[in-house]
Amino acid sequence: MANYNIKTKYITHFIFLIIAITGVNYITSNWFFRIDLTSEKRYSLDDNTKKLFEQLKEPINIKVYLEGDLNIGFSKLSKATYELLNELKVYGGHELTYTFLDPTTTSGKEKKQIQEELKKLSLSPTPVFETQEDGRKTTSYVYPYAVIDINNFQLPINLLENIKGLSGPENLNKSIESLEYKFADAVKRLTTKEKIKIAFLEGHGELDEYDVLDITDQLSQYYQVDRGVLGTDPSILDPYKAIIIAKPQRKFPEKDKFIIDQYLMNGGKLLWLVDAVNITVDSLRKTSETLGLISDINIDDQLFKYGVRINPVLLQDIQSAMISLTVSNGGKPQIVPAPWLYNPLLTPSPSHAISKNLNLVKGEFVSSIDTVNSQLKLNRTVLLSTSRYTKSDQVPVFVSLALVNQKPDPNAFNHSYLPVAVVEEGIFPSVFQNRMVPDEIESNNNKIKTESLPTKMVVVADGDLIKNKVRFKDTNPQALPLGYDELTKENFGNKDFILNAVNFLCDDEGWMNLRSRSYTLRLLDKNKKSNDATKWKIINIFIPLGLILLLALIIHLYRKITYTK
Repeated sequence: MANYNIKTKYITHFIFLIIAITGVNYITSNWFFRIDLTSEKRYSLDDNTKKLFEQLKEPINIKVYLEGDLNIGFSKLSKATYELLNELKVYGGHELTYTFLDPTTTSGKEKKQIQEELKKLSLSPTPVFETQEDGRKTTSYVYPYAVIDINNFQLPINLLENIKGLSGPENLNKSIESLEYKFADAVKRLTTKEKIKIAFLEGHGELDEYDVLDITDQLSQYYQVDRGVLGTDPSILDPYKAIIIAKPQRKFPEKDKFIIDQYLMNGGKLLWLVDAVNITVDSLRKTSETLGLISDINIDDQLFKYGVRINPVLLQDIQSAMISLTVSNGGKPQIVPAPWLYNPLLTPSPSHAISKNLNLVKGEFVSSIDTVNSQLKLNRTVLLSTSRYTKSDQVPVFVSLALVNQKPDPNAFNHSYLPVAVVEEGIFPSVFQNRMVPDEIESNNNKIKTESLPTKMVVVADGDLIKNKVRFKDTNPQALPLGYDELTKENFGNKDFILNAVNFLCDDEGWMNLRSRSYTLRLLDKNKKSNDATKWKIINIFIPLGLILLLALIIHLYRKITYTK
């Protein structure tokens, strides 16, 4: 009878255990939680990202080509990408699938197919130069790309950030920081059905459509991009989320200033790219010397009211881009590059989502910006600034190409980190406060709104920062990529800066906050690593072996004492 009770007890416990395990499995399959113990919340997704992937209605397939025999840095980036996609899979469910491929080791038909896919998407391998421990220099190639496919529409993503001036580990860390934003941004672009409207303003000598062809093409992936002239209807800008004013060269009439002002008062967003000094490289090439004068376009009072003053100066900077010059020494003329101090390479601020993780931005005849009216309800952040060694020339200023032959005087470059672009967020006052509505304005409501809704504005003291170069081939215009330098073959950060600025202005949901994420880069001390390498190798090899031998000895003694008794 006792044996029967014991058996019944064990069977009962076993049944309860099975029921408990089944219940726990059912609960965990329908409810989950994650605890991120990292200080920077490295493994926590943004709420917007979670919501985006939870609402997927179409199958998404992601192919990642960063796989195979990678060095430590790229292996870390590959692992971070895998962990992110694994986390996104939790929210995307069966709609999201992903695979990792190695284009370098696959063979036969599969390798050829992968190579053709990459070539079709213009994805070329990135060379990796390394020095081995024995001193040999090796070169390998990696494909740091992912391709997102929705309904056979493919969108490539470059997983690698290559910011000039940063070391390899720093660039890889920046790449990991931006992974979530890149994947979320790409999926958002592919799944958005109705595009937001933005517009380039015309009618004041702004850059024409060819001058902004490249950035227009890039913006059209996110927005419906229009162009137009302001009329007399104050509500003409209401359908647009943001307005871009790119290098105006003629005076703004009061009616246009009123329409822009009231657009801002109603929550509209503005991107100003304004030259304070009237001078261009084209005019300089014709005569080799020219005079820079103040560009009076009648918006100084408006910008001042909004808390910004563009100073009528030209900046020279030791950190500058090159200019091409035609040189002839009695023979065939040759085009040679020369440093041009009026083309500063502007440094992006790492503290704002617009300018974080950007390459240097190329400027052309830029001015400085001051923020004024500190009592305004505005948050201001500098986005672009000059280097430590900057010279400020007051207008009128005489500019000559002969400057390239002169050695800069270090004592003259006595300014540092002058702001060239700023962003303002908050509540703006109207420039038409205590003023009459212009006579040309046609409206049944003559009431002027004197204080804006919470809104944003970006001001850049360089109209050419958004301008791409245009080449004509058989009378057909072809735009070069914005920010591309033909002389050095470098891609500067102009396109990314403008794109980020517009995305930030149009972002009411906080998507751009993903670009502000920062992960602490914890690197080993190179000197200690080099000097103490032998010591740490010995510790790592012999201490574990010693612990195993010690444990074996203890077990042997324990068994000997136990069984001897």
